[in-house]
Amino acid sequence: MKLKVCGMREPDNIQALVDEVRPDWMGLIFYPPSPRYVFGKPAPLISRIEIKKVGVFVDEHISSIRKTAQEFGLSTIQMHGKETAEEVKTVKEEIGLEVFKVFSVSEKIDWTNLEAYLPYADYFLFDTFTKDHGGSGKRFNWELLIDYPFDKPFLLSGGISPSNAQDILKFGQLLPQLAGVDINSGFEVSPGLKDVKKVKEFKDKIQ
Repeated sequence: MKLKVCGMREPDNIQALVDEVRPDWMGLIFYPPSPRYVFGKPAPLISRIEIKKVGVFVDEHISSIRKTAQEFGLSTIQMHGKETAEEVKTVKEEIGLEVFKVFSVSEKIDWTNLEAYLPYADYFLFDTFTKDHGGSGKRFNWELLIDYPFDKPFLLSGGISPSNAQDILKFGQLLPQLAGVDINSGFEVSPGLKDVKKVKEFKDKIQ
């Protein structure tokens, strides 16, 4: 079970996460309305920290994505808005990094809407629908994923807290395509600052 810790921002907190937890991915949010927006932080310092860094973008222009990816040493582009399959294809082919495509879930999922993205996204990511594009602390109905029809691996996000470890493991037994989880606000001291001890305890439980 892979672990992505999203909404990181403070260099010291990032370094502690790497030293003590070593998750599979660490997410940096480049969406200005987010309270976890990475703004004014030292890109050279963050880029040198040795971990796979995921840049989270919402309907961003490819030139901005490319520039940010170079400055922060990103390994992965997470497209968290209403990007079309063609836009995901362009990012995948022109930037050449791993791509996560996010789908926000409310009351139902139409799987046919995801088919066009299959050739271009390395992972799908399912998050709770919110106008703020994540970080809501709310969990959607995971049962909506039970009939997931693709081989494409996916990550589960949205309102995951330290108490959800056993539920996640059980859900993974039902859906082998569940490759990992994406955690954020449920492990925070304040927006953008994670409780590293809680994250480590959670990682130990799911792995």
